[in-house]
Amino acid sequence: MAPIYEYEAVNRSGEKVAGRIEVERESMVAKQLKNNGYFVASIKEVKEGSTDIGEYFAKRKKVTTQALTIFSHQFAAMIDAGISLVEALSILYEETEHLKLKEIIRNIQEDIETGSSLFEALQKHPETFPPLFCQLVRAGEAGGVLDRVLNQLAAHYERQGEINNRIKSAIRYPAIVVSVAVLVVIFLLVVVVPTFVNMFAELGGDLPGPTKILIGTSEFLKGYWWVLLLVIIALLGFLKIFRSTPEGEYKIDNMLLRIPVIGNMIKKIAISRFSSTLAILLGSGVDLLSSLEIVEEVVGNRVYSSVLVDTRGQIREGVNLSRPLGDSPYFPSMVTQMVKIGEESGNLELMLNKITTFYNREVENAIDASIGLIEPAMIVFLSVVVGFIVLSIVMPMFTMMSLF
Repeated sequence: MAPIYEYEAVNRSGEKVAGRIEVERESMVAKQLKNNGYFVASIKEVKEGSTDIGEYFAKRKKVTTQALTIFSHQFAAMIDAGISLVEALSILYEETEHLKLKEIIRNIQEDIETGSSLFEALQKHPETFPPLFCQLVRAGEAGGVLDRVLNQLAAHYERQGEINNRIKSAIRYPAIVVSVAVLVVIFLLVVVVPTFVNMFAELGGDLPGPTKILIGTSEFLKGYWWVLLLVIIALLGFLKIFRSTPEGEYKIDNMLLRIPVIGNMIKKIAISRFSSTLAILLGSGVDLLSSLEIVEEVVGNRVYSSVLVDTRGQIREGVNLSRPLGDSPYFPSMVTQMVKIGEESGNLELMLNKITTFYNREVENAIDASIGLIEPAMIVFLSVVVGFIVLSIVMPMFTMMSLF
């Protein structure tokens, strides 16, 4: 049985009409209505009695960078092959597996069929298509190079996805090890230590200081674990609310930049995003001020965003880009010098691409350095914790042995 589609359209007299059509594909509904002299307003597939909870949550799932990369590559290939926007979107709708992106593609197709540009249709979905994507599409449509722009976007998001995956991989292993270690320590404190406490109580005598601390910690966890849980939840909630404010986000991002090794990695990632995004925008014909406004949202750190806001203000007053960047302590002299050379030679885009290439390598090295630091620090920390527990249990035993 073919799917059923509800439609709304306008006839040549300007009257609105609505109805249902049973066809194999959504694009056939629009084609049939156009052949009958109607202007399509909306088309929606009817899900008869659909109560699939899994599908509901799948449609609410965020569109990932990887999905956006694949979408851009496929879209570019079809535009380059001479396929019309509507037909290309229809094919993408059929081929896309991501349910939320699939629904968005259908909405974009409907908007284009009713006279909107691709840029205008994409702007209605800011949670999926960020300003960078929309502005480059706008420039691509205006310059007739939409396929080239889409390929640039795909390459950009692919690079960002690789960096994000490397960071996640670097964090995943230490996070798993620490989580397991914490569970083991809790098990020792809640299950094992109380056994020794009873034994120490029967023998009597004064216990060493570390043992008293261990016993107190064990009793607190057994009796007031819920207090600790509430404190953790409250702290996490406070951090989330605090970070949701501009001032809070700035302070937290500034604090992260001051952490040894980790802060250095964050700086390099921010500069890499700054240079790569600005190079793509300028190369696509977007003016410098508009480009910087988009880069502010892409750079990923509120401190760097604040520097770029100030930079835009100075550029409006006639100052070159390199000057406010040079005045900021967050942009190394190498970056500002290369930007200055690019401005003076008229090859700013080329210099920004060179900065991007350099800092992409630096980001990889910084991630490796972070892993090299985190693992031994984690081992030392766990050794100290477990060693304290073992020492606290063994010390009273030596005391008891000396009594016999």
